[in-house]
Amino acid sequence: MEAIIPLILALIAVGAVLYLSYLFSRYLAVGASKINKSKYVKIIDRVVLGQDRLIMITMIGEKCFLIGSTAQSIQILAELDYEDIAEIQNSENTAGNAAFKTTLMGLLSKKQGDING
Repeated sequence: MEAIIPLILALIAVGAVLYLSYLFSRYLAVGASKINKSKYVKIIDRVVLGQDRLIMITMIGEKCFLIGSTAQSIQILAELDYEDIAEIQNSENTAGNAAFKTTLMGLLSKKQGDING
């Protein structure tokens, strides 16, 4: 009986340490999310293409950009109009990812036509 009381106290102490660790990690996560929020830069959407490759649609101030990112570099692939982004969001809400791909390819071909002609 004398050995059970210290065992119970040890279990309570371990439980208390685990609970306090949980609370502290939540506190840190909330603080980190507040730090990472930006007033002028917003990532609208991103698609992972590989282990260290992705494309993102970002809004910086009033301008929108299609950005490609790898472990070695970040490049602006195209500048998009805000109306184009609204069109992508509307088509995505109605038909899903296939519509996003179709709309994005149309926008890129339109921008490529603007550059060439």
